[in-house]
Amino acid sequence: MSGKKIKYPIHRMGKTCGFEEYEDGSIKIASLHYQKADNASLQEAAADALLKSMTEQCHKLLMPILAAWRHFWKEVVEDYSLDLGKYNYSYNTETKVLSKTLKKAPE
Repeated sequence: MSGKKIKYPIHRMGKTCGFEEYEDGSIKIASLHYQKADNASLQEAAADALLKSMTEQCHKLLMPILAAWRHFWKEVVEDYSLDLGKYNYSYNTETKVLSKTLKKAPE
């Protein structure tokens, strides 16, 4: 059998449009489809950029808040001589109560 060598890419037809098939089985899709993929990719990139920007802005907003909480805890620990080695403390902003729970012993 002296088979003819197939010349790739081979143009084939799908149900609605054509495509090019390569020797390794990969295909180059028609513009009808790749334009949709390109659009979805652009939208995804825009959403990722927006999320990154929002994350950075939230980080900038939260840093001073974190510093304020650290300052609060430093002052409270010093003022009330809290035992951070033995207890975990939590503060309820609604009741204005500082609660403590005994730390679990290491296993």
